[in-house]
Amino acid sequence: MLVSRRMIAVVLAMGLLAGAMTMPADAAKKKKKKKPKPVATTVFMEGGASFGEQDQLGDGTFLQLVAAEGSGEKSMGMPNLVATPNMNCAGNSLWPVFVGAISGRVLGDMKVSFPAFGQGGEVEVRVWPDIGAQSCNDSYVEPAGFVVVDMPTGEGLVEATIEGLDFTAESLMMIQLTPVVQAPPTYGRAFYGTADSKVEFECLPPKGEKACIAPAEPEE
Repeated sequence: MLVSRRMIAVVLAMGLLAGAMTMPADAAKKKKKKKPKPVATTVFMEGGASFGEQDQLGDGTFLQLVAAEGSGEKSMGMPNLVATPNMNCAGNSLWPVFVGAISGRVLGDMKVSFPAFGQGGEVEVRVWPDIGAQSCNDSYVEPAGFVVVDMPTGEGLVEATIEGLDFTAESLMMIQLTPVVQAPPTYGRAFYGTADSKVEFECLPPKGEKACIAPAEPEE
């Protein structure tokens, strides 16, 4: 009988010890939180007037990046005059510049698509966070990322992928379509305001938010 009691005491003690050892591990598992995942985000290129030259008058007004598909086809020229416009410029009003209210951490590849008409040559697609005004020369800020792609000869769809981005936008994001200045002079025109003029990327929204851009307002 004495042996049985001792055996029971040993078994109980071992059980309590095992429980004590597993409790911290179980507690740690419960405390682990799932890491937030980037949200697939699409914004569309839009403008107010039929021609971007009417929207961008050098007064700090730019074209837009919006959550809803555009309201109809619009366009703006992309001149390459060899010595001008100034390529050392963010928000150059002589080229198509799109700015949108975007907040969050942009991660991975960004695809920029827009129909265009061109005479060949190349266009450099640049992206910046939190720039909403023209910044040139001494005040120029290097973009968070860029890519150079061919312009069509005639009509075509330009698809540019900026790879490996990792930047945080507090409130704004700027996309600039920058013709590569080279000889001989070339002229191109970007079209926007349609479903195929868009910017696609993945973004971690700010804490407490579900998206990096406010949803489109429903049509009345």
